[in-house]
Amino acid sequence: MKAWKLLLVVPVVAALAMVPQGQGQGPGDQSLTEPSQVLVVSELQYVTLQGKTNVVSARAVAEIRLVEDVPQGIRLELYYDNGDYSLIDAQAFHLLRNGPATREVKLVRSTRDRMRFPKGIR
Repeated sequence: MKAWKLLLVVPVVAALAMVPQGQGQGPGDQSLTEPSQVLVVSELQYVTLQGKTNVVSARAVAEIRLVEDVPQGIRLELYYDNGDYSLIDAQAFHLLRNGPATREVKLVRSTRDRMRFPKGIR
């Protein structure tokens, strides 16, 4: 992978790190606010646990949730405009902001207890 592609991830990670963590009473408290930010994105690239790089165009992605408390790797939840859902376990991800088709995508840091769908699978 080219080094310049890795530099595109730095602003996203820095922006997510600066968002203050929500304060609440516990995992069941619906008043908890999750750190989030809206960014203009053209595509999401992620590296699977087996080392294969996959690309998802951002044209239909409405929200990307980074689940932080997984035991190994990174877990991403993707929500699409049409209601579809993807759950991705990866070792790395990259958000590319310059491309032929860009759109605003909401990025959210979350935990397994706060996953939106499906509730019974951890």
